Amino acid sequence: MVEVKVLVEGKHEPINEEKLAIGSTVTLIKGEENILVDTGNFLDREKILKELKKEDLTSEDIDKVILTHLHLDHLVNVDLFNKAKIYMKFRGGKNYPGQYHVLSKGYVTRFDLSDGVEISKDVCVIHTPGHSEDLISVVVNTDKGKVVIAGDAISTKDWADLTKKIDLTKVTSVEEFDNSRKRILGIADYIIPGHGKMFKVKI
Repeated sequence: MVEVKVLVEGKHEPINEEKLAIGSTVTLIKGEENILVDTGNFLDREKILKELKKEDLTSEDIDKVILTHLHLDHLVNVDLFNKAKIYMKFRGGKNYPGQYHVLSKGYVTRFDLSDGVEISKDVCVIHTPGHSEDLISVVVNTDKGKVVIAGDAISTKDWADLTKKIDLTKVTSVEEFDNSRKRILGIADYIIPGHGKMFKVKI
């Protein structure tokens, strides 16, 4: 059965009025393939490699990287994984409306990243826009239930509480954002947020 392990617990914390400590959660999926979801910020670089080593892996053992969206705090260390295929929902304007996967040597090829498509055995992606238009989340079937690696569709545990007021400057569409959160909460037994620890969904 597929295993899911958080390598880096993402943060989104103000240091002072001018500085913000920000980096995404970095998650390893171990199954038929080794998959990483999001790659964090510069300061996470050594920690990612150290945590992979604990799993008897190196950066070259990662087969696929899934970027939940193309905000800088989620993708900075993608260059570490030069043998991996990089999956993302790429918005290239009206002439390039499709989704793509990026090969490690710089070639970009069209790939069916439609809603619900399986990336690997027991691993699929779902579209969860609202925070950004390109956002996807990853659903993993494990022996403990379904784990949803939500990216910033649910950025922190607080965002899983539909009654809490959300800073609307952090979303592109309130309606899509709310629909995406409801969808994730309806699927997940556990959620890994874009910035924070994995948590169990209350029924």
